[in-house]
Amino acid sequence: MYFNNDIKINKFINRSDFNNYLNCMFRTDSSQKLTNDLTPKNKCYTMDNPEDTGVFQFDLKARKVVKNGFFDQWNHDVDHLFFARVECPRDDIFEWNEDMHKEMQSILRDMQNRHYYPVLIVIHNDQTKDSCHFHILLDYIDPDVNL
Repeated sequence: MYFNNDIKINKFINRSDFNNYLNCMFRTDSSQKLTNDLTPKNKCYTMDNPEDTGVFQFDLKARKVVKNGFFDQWNHDVDHLFFARVECPRDDIFEWNEDMHKEMQSILRDMQNRHYYPVLIVIHNDQTKDSCHFHILLDYIDPDVNL
């Protein structure tokens, strides 16, 4: 296993909190210390289901456009959006690998079973002295509410 089992799913306080989180995910805040030359290699996954993902990598200009697009699309739904950061605590793993991706898919299926549906995942693989981790934007769909 690569990732902690203790994954905390957090609720956004408001739209500003949501915007700040997207800035963190996409590393679009100009004062963010963690942005470096490897940041454009971070992978962004859009989700339909764990077996059907779109995978993207962006330069800074594109990251800002995509971040703003997600904010514009989802900011009115912040009351049922959640987020999680999933850590790889192993100090010998710094680069994302295929086995980590498989484990990530298992984590996502578990979240879906609890009615948290991944909308966006960003893998931060740009810190050479810090283990990689990933952020998930989740949409909670209450099974007891008729749509």
